[in-house]
Amino acid sequence: MDRFPKLQKMLLAALNQAMLDGGMLLGHELTVKESEFSTCEKQDFVKKIEDASFIVGVKSQEDYEGIFYLIITLRDAIVLGSLLLGVPPARVSEKKKLAIIEPDDVDAFSEFTNQVIGSFNSVFKPALPKKVHLKLLDPKNFIPGSDKVDAEEPLPDGEYFLLRADLGIPQQELDRIDILIPSTLASFFDLQDPAGATACSTPAESGEDDAETPASPAGERTVLILEDNSMDMQFFQETLSGTEIKAMSAPLDADLTDLLSNGRVKAVLLGANDVDDREISICIKIKSISTNSPVPVIMCATEWTRVGVLKALKYGASDIMVKPCTQDELKGKLAKYLNAA
Repeated sequence: MDRFPKLQKMLLAALNQAMLDGGMLLGHELTVKESEFSTCEKQDFVKKIEDASFIVGVKSQEDYEGIFYLIITLRDAIVLGSLLLGVPPARVSEKKKLAIIEPDDVDAFSEFTNQVIGSFNSVFKPALPKKVHLKLLDPKNFIPGSDKVDAEEPLPDGEYFLLRADLGIPQQELDRIDILIPSTLASFFDLQDPAGATACSTPAESGEDDAETPASPAGERTVLILEDNSMDMQFFQETLSGTEIKAMSAPLDADLTDLLSNGRVKAVLLGANDVDDREISICIKIKSISTNSPVPVIMCATEWTRVGVLKALKYGASDIMVKPCTQDELKGKLAKYLNAA
């Protein structure tokens, strides 16, 4: 399909990144087996939904405003959520067959979709010339033939640009993910210059504003390292030494308000042996302090459990790593979030 060629490349790159990151989260390789693009009307799309599905809204903010949608079948949500919780494969297959979804499965599935949107942000932000931030909305369960269909439900009327991708995972059967973007929003993304956007003065062009608001040094990218283990702290510092990344180091009990208040920290690397209430409380505090300008938190722990992963992502961690890691792994993980900032 020739329509929206730039957006097609962005979506495929974002989806492949999401499968890579999602697979690491689940501990199982996730792949896109086949994909295709098309356009459709809302009514035609909804008529073809055969199975109970989750419809997840994604709000695009900043200069590209609008809402698009991820559609994943209930049975696929059961598989993804159960795998994240560490449910044995045989039990996962049984739950899928019987369409048994429990509250913990829904929470875990929400964390998986949150990871997907984090991956989309990491691709969209550097690819677009203007500011964009994608925010996940609460999922809605849609049962065809039972739930209401009108001008706004289960999604608004109109023409949509559709990416349909068949997914694969070892030892399990997955169906697909559909990504529906209203054609108007798709055109904004593809033109990469939102309609109606006008040039406006920036602090650099307005001497008065620039004088009143001190800015961070141009190009400065500061990472706060929180770590109690001296050997791990030394490894993190040596890895970033000689790079363009400025490292700030502090113990886990440091005053986070003081460290984060000036707005210069662009990411936090949180080191731990395992994930317990102390590390989770630090994630929560960082999230509350950086509400106006969210700071990604990469949690790096020696031991991870499925529950630990779920709790970390639920309470503020943007990503996870396993210690020990290589210097290239650490640099790559930080670059992913610093480049998207």
